[in-house]
Formats: sequence, C-alpha cells, structure tokens
Amino acid sequence: MNTKTFEVIIIGGGPAGMSTALVLGRSRIKTLILNTENPRNIVTTHSHGFLTQDGKHPSEILTIAKKQLNKYSAAIYRIEKAISLKSTANGFIVETENATYESKKVVIATGHKDNIEDIGIEGLAAVYGKSVYPCPFCDGFELADKKLAVIGDAMMAPMFAKTISHWSKDVIVFTNGEQVLDKDTIVNLKMNGIQIIEAKIKKLHSEQGILQFIELEDGKLIERDGGFLPDTKSTEYTDFAESMEISREVGFMGMETYKVTENKETDIKGLYIIGDARTGWSGVASSVAEGSEVGATITHQIIEDNWKN
Repeated sequence: MNTKTFEVIIIGGGPAGMSTALVLGRSRIKTLILNTENPRNIVTTHSHGFLTQDGKHPSEILTIAKKQLNKYSAAIYRIEKAISLKSTANGFIVETENATYESKKVVIATGHKDNIEDIGIEGLAAVYGKSVYPCPFCDGFELADKKLAVIGDAMMAPMFAKTISHWSKDVIVFTNGEQVLDKDTIVNLKMNGIQIIEAKIKKLHSEQGILQFIELEDGKLIERDGGFLPDTKSTEYTDFAESMEISREVGFMGMETYKVTENKETDIKGLYIIGDARTGWSGVASSVAEGSEVGATITHQIIEDNWKN
C-alpha cells in the first residue's frame, strides 16, 4: 500500500476541522481532511448561534463548507474513516480502511458522540435533537416560555435548571429516582419557582419528536413541551487521543479535558486536538474559532521552519 504524504492531516470534518482546513488551504499548505460525515449534531433539526448560519441544518453547513473549501487545491477532502494514528521519528502515520497517509502535523478534530440510550429512559431518544436538547444557548430561544423539563442526576439537573430558568419560568427538575441532598439547592430552586420531582421516570411521550408528557413510575403524567439534558453520556468519537496518551486536566465544571498549550498543541510535538474532541462540548461558533486559530498557528510554524531551512 503506497503512503501518501501531506504537510498536515486533519482527522474530523466538523466545524473545528473544516475551519482549520479553510485557513490551511488558503495558506497553500498541503492538507488532508478525513471525515466520516456522521457528526453528533446530525440528529437536530437546526443549528443555532453561529453568525450567518443561524437556523441552518448541520448537513447544510457542511455542504457549504465543502463547496468553499473545494476552490483551494492544497486542501484535499476525503470521506474516509481514520482507523489508526501513530507517531514516527518524522511525524505521524494515519491509516484508513484503504490507504496510508503521513504528515509532520496532525489535528484531531473528531468530536464526541452522544449516547442517549445509555441514560435508560424510554422515549428519550425519540425527542433528543427535536424538543429536548443539551445546550440552552443553541436551542433555548426556540423553547422560551414553554413548559420545560431538566432531566439529569441529583447534582447536575438542579444546577442546570438555574440556567434554563432564564428562558422559561415553568421549569421542573426530574432526577429520575435520585434524591437532592443539598438543602440550600432545594430552597433556592423553590424560591425561584422550580419544582423537583425525584420519582423514577417510566417513559417520555411524544409526537413526531415533540415532547408531550413525562410519565412517572406511578403512572402520573406531567405535561412538558420540551426540555434539556445536562449530561448526554457522550464519549470520544475515536480513541486516538487516549491511545497517544495525551495528558488530561480538569476543566469547566469538573469536566476532564485534554491538556494543550495556548496553541492547542498537545505534549506530543506536532499533534493538536481541538473542538469537542478536546473539551467534550465546545459549540459550533467556539469550534470554528478554535479551528481558525490552530490553522493560523500551524501556518506560522511551517513558515518559521521553512525560513530556518
């Protein structure tokens, strides 16, 4: 199998990866983008909060990104699944199911995948991305002033409800059998008109993805129009960062993130990790910004290397 050489390989073609590719393509740096075109946000009906693209479906945004990238001949986009990443004395080797590629720099932008079925609530997968979401900044406006549910554990759900109450004053916390032990939390939620229901959830009732009722184990039906999930049980889409033994650190709200420099370079020289792959949840706009910054950083580094040589 012949090995094809690039200056940079980007694994993942979501907002972070495609933004990096755009900058590198315009910088005339020979770049390969490997993408499976199966992002975590494919289940949603619209993407919000990204300037000029607000309200468009994620697949439409990708289509536009591919079309715009196509005019930069240095950036090669391929629908291929990377199956292994290894470091070498000269850089990195990336293997797909039918090809082998090498480069001096690799950007991991493979994101996360949500595991809604692992939450164990019947009917939740049917409403996820249609009337129940993980991010209020992405979808809070569309659910404003509606009857909302926050479904999660006894720690995260009450904390999240405070944020959700900015969009609606009719919010109920469902802890699905877990008891909220912090008395101050209970008092604060009650003072702000937020009810806590600790009973186990039997089933979510919906019609064409729109939440209608939450059925408890005792048969009681609670009317809700939509809701939010503080925890989607997401996991890394690939194990490349883990297999490369990239160092981790504790980030926002106690979440583990990969440890990187201000340029998003890991402790392995030439290996970068950005977007959801690094943080677990970055959002579209932040991922695009991060990708653009990394593209510029890599360009400067290559210019510097060429200047010295």
